[in-house]
Amino acid sequence: MPGVYETPPPAYGYPAPYGPRLGQPTVKNSVNGLSVALSVLLGLDALFTVGSTIGLIWRRSLLTALRDHPETVHRSSVDASDTLVRAADGLLSLTMLGSIVVFMCWFWAARSNAEAYVPGEGRMSVGWSIGGWFIPLANLVIPCIVARDVYRGTMFGRQDKRQMSGGLITGWWWASYVVSWALMLRVSSASSDARDAENNGFSYLEAMLKLTDAGLVALPVLAVSAVLTICYVQTISKVQRQRNAAGDWYDGPGSRTVPGLPPMHPGYGYGHGAFAPRGYPMAGPPPMMNAPMPGPAGDAMAGPPPTMTAPMPGPAGGATGGAAPDPWAAPMQDAVPQQYQPPAAETQTAETISDDPFAAPEHLTPPS
Repeated sequence: MPGVYETPPPAYGYPAPYGPRLGQPTVKNSVNGLSVALSVLLGLDALFTVGSTIGLIWRRSLLTALRDHPETVHRSSVDASDTLVRAADGLLSLTMLGSIVVFMCWFWAARSNAEAYVPGEGRMSVGWSIGGWFIPLANLVIPCIVARDVYRGTMFGRQDKRQMSGGLITGWWWASYVVSWALMLRVSSASSDARDAENNGFSYLEAMLKLTDAGLVALPVLAVSAVLTICYVQTISKVQRQRNAAGDWYDGPGSRTVPGLPPMHPGYGYGHGAFAPRGYPMAGPPPMMNAPMPGPAGDAMAGPPPTMTAPMPGPAGGATGGAAPDPWAAPMQDAVPQQYQPPAAETQTAETISDDPFAAPEHLTPPS
């Protein structure tokens, strides 16, 4: 029914699209510990990749000598090179598994923070930061889109960054990841061929040479990808640590002010001049401005401005000056307007016309 409220209406009808009841986005997780752990694991990945590359170089020289001059190669040397390669590959597999788990946790936390900084502006939702990795073929595209959303949301409001850019570091990191992924598929195929030719001496030797060559190409790219991943993680984490420490998220105490717009009152729905989310246009100036009030002698009075409170209707239709309404009072209802009554028409009398055309009018006096 119009005019009936369960609770008293607000003093000003400005929209507040993200309130406590609507699930206002907040900073979910800190990226400090995750970024440190991830950087250490990725550094170990790069280190073990270099160790495995050195072992493959040694193995290739031995395999080449074994093919061309078998009498110059000792069995112990071949076994030692195999041991070095297997040890480095085993350690690399363990650290890469840990890196994948920690990276997904960090990626979700960073995307959640970016959503808190600029709600509703990402191309992909927060859940795709994890789910996008498990869809075949699409996992080569979806995580890149989410990574760009993380970069744009994290860098929003910074004057030294292009607001619509996903970041050069994002592009270089993802390109190296895709290339290393394709090269590792080649290594897997060469490894399968070597297992099939294991019972044939010469064919096995040639298959091992191909496998070694594929590894020598893929492992350096994998090491570069690990280093670029560290750069991306540290770039995002550094800015997010600064913003979280300053409370610089949507409707937070340290929200940035959009250039050209006045700062807004904290209770004004959109925070301290924060960018309004897509679909929620800003409706006019805020009800209170943080401007100094004039004093008795023209000087500015220190302190916050007085609170403006809308008057509430009194018992006799008047206004009670700013008194807080009683939340337990019966709900107010708009007064029903009285039904319009048209004014009564004036009574008109019609003259009576006689049927005799020769009769004298009644208002004439006969001659005496």
